[in-house]
Amino acid sequence: MAKVKITNKVFRLKHKKEITAPNGDMLKFKSGEEFHIVADVLYMNGYLIPSGLQTFLINWVTNNKILFVEDTRIF
Repeated sequence: MAKVKITNKVFRLKHKKEITAPNGDMLKFKSGEEFHIVADVLYMNGYLIPSGLQTFLINWVTNNKILFVEDTRIF
């Protein structure tokens, strides 16, 4: 079994951003949008992101940390 890289992190986008998905679709994100990664799985607005975008978006977030504020909350 592979080791989990990100157990629980929330990244909040600093400014609105548009990126092109691997299938050519344009993805538009609002300023302040949250990307919640739990056990290497990405959720947005409480919903699981489709499997075809998981790796692409997780890599985009982790490789572009300057675009985000880490906003992980501990309750």
